[in-house]
Amino acid sequence: MLKKHYNNLKDKIYNLTKKYSSKVGLDLPYFIKGGFWLSVGQFFGTLKGFILSIVFANLLSKEVFGEYSFAITVLGIAGIFTLPGMGVAVVQAVAKGYEGTYFRALKEVFKWSWFGSLLLLGFSIYEYFYGRFDVMLIFLILSFIFPFYSFSGFYPNLINGKKRFDILTKLSSFFNIISTILIVITVYFTKSVFWIVVITVLAQILINGYFSLFYVKKFVKNKKIDEEGIKFGKSISFSMALSNIANNFDSLVVAYFLGFSDLAIFKIITLLPNQIKILANAFSPMLLPKIASKDMGKKDLMKHFKKFFLVVVFLILIYWVIAPFIFKWFYPKYYDYVWLSMVFHLSFISFLYILPYNYLIKEKKGDLINKFYNYSAILLIIISPVFVYYYGLIGAIAGRIICRLFALVVILFLFFKYGIDNNDGD
Repeated sequence: MLKKHYNNLKDKIYNLTKKYSSKVGLDLPYFIKGGFWLSVGQFFGTLKGFILSIVFANLLSKEVFGEYSFAITVLGIAGIFTLPGMGVAVVQAVAKGYEGTYFRALKEVFKWSWFGSLLLLGFSIYEYFYGRFDVMLIFLILSFIFPFYSFSGFYPNLINGKKRFDILTKLSSFFNIISTILIVITVYFTKSVFWIVVITVLAQILINGYFSLFYVKKFVKNKKIDEEGIKFGKSISFSMALSNIANNFDSLVVAYFLGFSDLAIFKIITLLPNQIKILANAFSPMLLPKIASKDMGKKDLMKHFKKFFLVVVFLILIYWVIAPFIFKWFYPKYYDYVWLSMVFHLSFISFLYILPYNYLIKEKKGDLINKFYNYSAILLIIISPVFVYYYGLIGAIAGRIICRLFALVVILFLFFKYGIDNNDGD
């Protein structure tokens, strides 16, 4: 009886959303079903980041928290050698039925990742001569295990391409829960940056590595490979690599110019706005398969731009209201910097890039995507040292805001230029 009522309710909701799909210009059943699962998954991911930030901010000194953030930042920079654009290519290829592309791309990622090991080894040698032996040892160990770390988070690309957002949510939530428990226990009992970093990376390798290598095999139904997609993934990887460097560059600059304590402050200032951006990205994996699997033009996407704009503005205002309370309750040692966090969240307006960006991905406009990443990345790399040197943390925040707004302007310009060149509209 209960199951019957549940099915009736589900049918009513489906029919209602189907009825209003044409009025709002969205496939509501698809976005509600997929959005529910992705929102649950992103909730656990955001909860993990929130819990760990509270633990780090209250149980660790600013110096140790800063050292941990520095190690994770360098690990992120090493990620430039994991062909970050290959994930986008896999999602698109799998959505079109080329499922063998997944393991082909995985091999490429593993092959290139050894250059990341060399980079980490270089940081280890540098820290040795700099006299920071604990950080030196961390990078030395990371250099040996980095190739296995590089592909451990690759499985979502296949699952997203298959539009199995329910499976993705279950796997990512399991990882987030287990890894959070392990890291919190490590922080509580050791307070050691060495063990915190090692446990963080090993949890990723063991759990997500298993998902990426073995669990996904049940979803690969054919060996068809999209060779053009592989080339496309490599093509945009180089520009995405520059963007990756830029996104972590200001953290490096803060660490070396201002010290680890100020890096910890910088991370807390930017953490919650970045978590909101990650949470908003819950709908991003749904866009590319949807756009790639149907002929959606520039005008169709622009119909949704105003709706996205209103959602983004709403999320900015919500954060301005709740941020002072969150800092007072959970980050009391960092409360004096809440205003900087609120100012930084203005940059969330740049999230509007997601629509034109996914359209250019669908069209495989690698040259335009490269320009988008390269222009904004070069600007951030240029202004970060100058702004941080002269204005400290305020300069670091100002640099991030300027570069994000500049990136939005660039992607919109490229999007409209491509549309005009292809007679897609006035």
